[in-house]
Formats: sequence, C-alpha cells, structure tokens
Amino acid sequence: MEYYRNCKRSSLSRLYPKWLYYRFHILGRKLGFTIPPNVFGPGPAILHRGTIVVNFQARIGKNRRVNTCVNIGTEVKYLDKAPRIGNNVCIGPGAKIFGDIQIANDIVIGANAVVNSAFNEPGTL
Repeated sequence: MEYYRNCKRSSLSRLYPKWLYYRFHILGRKLGFTIPPNVFGPGPAILHRGTIVVNFQARIGKNRRVNTCVNIGTEVKYLDKAPRIGNNVCIGPGAKIFGDIQIANDIVIGANAVVNSAFNEPGTL
C-alpha cells in the first residue's frame, strides 16, 4: 500500500507542471500574449490586452511596464541575439525592440519606436 501512495504522488508531481504550462498557454492565447516563461523579472505590468510578442532568449528586468502591440525579438537569422532590458523600463504601445542590444535602467521607450541600438545611460527618455 505504501508503494502505491508513493507512485501516485510522483505521477501527480509530474503532471502538475504540465498543467500549469497548459493553463499559462491557454491564458496567453485568450489575452493575445506570446510571452515564454522566465523572460520577465518580478513585478511585470502589462497595461492592456493585445498582441505582445517576446522572444524566449530576451531578458527583461523587474518593474517594467509593457503596452499593447510590443515586439521584442532577435536579429535576423539569429536565435540567440535578443535584447537585454534593465529595470524600471516603460515600453510604449507599438514599440519594436530587436537585436543584440543592452537597454539600461529607468528608460522610457516611446510609442511606435523601433529600437535596434543600445542605450547604456540610465534615465534616458
């Protein structure tokens, strides 16, 4: 009997992460997001429901605001050259951020901006 209980727990412990990922996927489809797990740091603020596409290699800091229709992607023909975005960054609606770039802390990226070069100085608008 003890063996059966251990087997049952181990099978449930293997199914729970799959259920969480399925729930995450369904919620993303419902809201229009394509955001892979473990890309954002703590404290995300997604302001509106809509299309937000983030590459799985991008790294985004904590306490950032992301508006609708934002794309964060890689360089053409590369999978690993994605942006690294700092803390307390506000990304305006329709902004496109791509390439192997570094964006410092406390930066505001305006609406419909195309960012393909680095911003290394904190506090830039």
